[in-house]
Amino acid sequence: MKILLLKLIEMQWNSFICKINRIDYIFLFGFILFFSPRLSAGQLIQGTISAPSRVTKTIVYLKPGLEIRQSNKTDQHFVSQKNAFFMPPVTIINQGDQVIWINDENKEIDHNIYSLSPLNRFDLGLGEAGSRLGQHFHKTGMLNYYCSVHKTMEGQLVILPSKYFFYSEHPSNFSIQANDIPNGQWELNAIVFHKRYKAVPIKINIGQDQTESLNLEIIRR
Repeated sequence: MKILLLKLIEMQWNSFICKINRIDYIFLFGFILFFSPRLSAGQLIQGTISAPSRVTKTIVYLKPGLEIRQSNKTDQHFVSQKNAFFMPPVTIINQGDQVIWINDENKEIDHNIYSLSPLNRFDLGLGEAGSRLGQHFHKTGMLNYYCSVHKTMEGQLVILPSKYFFYSEHPSNFSIQANDIPNGQWELNAIVFHKRYKAVPIKINIGQDQTESLNLEIIRR
């Protein structure tokens, strides 16, 4: 009789513990759901670029508002050095990402990577054939970099405030497919590869505003 009573007490206690654990899990799930960034299931930001004919290359991008919390995940981007060229000649990254320059020469030819830009002044020194030299970039903007060994080698690096962008050689239409973009206030802007022109930023609210027929205007500075 005593053993039966003890088993009954044990069953009741286990049932009580399970209920508590279930409540804890529900509370924990609700806490995570409330404080996690609200992500859009799939957001398409597209429209037209109105630009003078002398404007060629543009990068349309999204800049997050102060309340937007982006992922801390960073990426690596690779640039090849071969036959006295940087390939690709223009590299577009998100702030915090790393660029790795690879000496892909088949002969024993050294390369150097340096920049005198006030945005990010650096010199990675000489790299022999097969070497890899890397650098992280945290400030947004655009800079040119060079090879001190080969004076004709020049590359461009664009550091954006987010990973959502569209690069165009000839401005017309743009389309940014952002499947995991957090809802909230963003700014649509563009980097114009012409010193005399700039874009007029557009404020948009991802998750609320219509974002599929925007017009981004390029004007004279």
